[in-house]
Amino acid sequence: MDFRNYLLKHNDFVVKMFELFFGPRSMMNNFDDYNDYLLCLQYGRKLPAPKNTWAKDYLWKDFEKYLSELNRERIFDFVDENLPRLYEDDENFSYAEYLGPIDIVADVVSSCTFEMQYLFHRWINTIHYKKGFRKNMLYLDPNAVYLNFNYTLFLETEYNISRKHILYIHGDRRQKFGSLVLGHNVEDNEVAFEEWVHKHKNRRRYRPNLKDKKGKYFANDKLVYLAFFLKDMKKGNWKNPIRYYAVDHIEERLENYYAKNIKHSNDIIDHNLGFFESLNDLKEITLLGHSLGDVDFPYFKAIVENVRNVDDLIWNFSYYSDNDIKNIRRFCRHLNIPQGKNVRHFKMSDIKR
Repeated sequence: MDFRNYLLKHNDFVVKMFELFFGPRSMMNNFDDYNDYLLCLQYGRKLPAPKNTWAKDYLWKDFEKYLSELNRERIFDFVDENLPRLYEDDENFSYAEYLGPIDIVADVVSSCTFEMQYLFHRWINTIHYKKGFRKNMLYLDPNAVYLNFNYTLFLETEYNISRKHILYIHGDRRQKFGSLVLGHNVEDNEVAFEEWVHKHKNRRRYRPNLKDKKGKYFANDKLVYLAFFLKDMKKGNWKNPIRYYAVDHIEERLENYYAKNIKHSNDIIDHNLGFFESLNDLKEITLLGHSLGDVDFPYFKAIVENVRNVDDLIWNFSYYSDNDIKNIRRFCRHLNIPQGKNVRHFKMSDIKR
């Protein structure tokens, strides 16, 4: 939420593109107010993004999750609405008009990869502690080993933990701009795409024939249907060749997004394999303030795989609300951690200095 507020202040175009074209909900349902939807639908960097949308209350684990959900349906509908309804040989045809809506997709990719990563690094460097923060400091064992997910240097600067005891798994703010790891964990885009197709193939709007307002059936002409669900491309109701060509251009940009915005967790683990292998005698692990989102699950799996006596490993989870307890139980099920004496819950206020 803090990062979103920073984006609204410094580059609300990134927020606009993210909230229009990402996430599982329909474009209309992304907004609390119809006027907000109309405002955001208008394309242009000078138009302010609405402040109260579906994403304003989402936590970090959800934000990274939604980075993997570039909404193909929404992208194709948006382009289709704005494509010129002309043939290439028409005297009024303009390639600029044809490429304009497709370039919007490129802008979505750019704003939610390069721009967002750059702005994220800038934001990390603005984070500071509130006045009187020392009253809320925790007791942290200076001899423990730390796997740090949050990019800040507070373990070193405020808790005096030695740098050699810390692995900044996604980098830290001292690194050059754009080098911090920010993204989703969909390693195989083809598998993700097949899952998306399977999930949506039986929806009414993706049937071969649709019914118009007068009750007459016609061959489905929605661009997203033609792109992903039509079995024979030659028999599609394309209306004109322009829409056929547009599909290839859009898919190229979507593939570019997934390629550039994946959090390659397995590669990161391989690069830091010495750290994970050093945990073979680990007896106890404490998680402080981690949201336990799926995007970071591979790292915890790597820990479990490298601990010699994993059945005896003690897990201490901090929690803030009852919903966190549910996330902890779900996390334990995924890692086959027995829900008994090996799992402890506590609030961070319980370990203040």
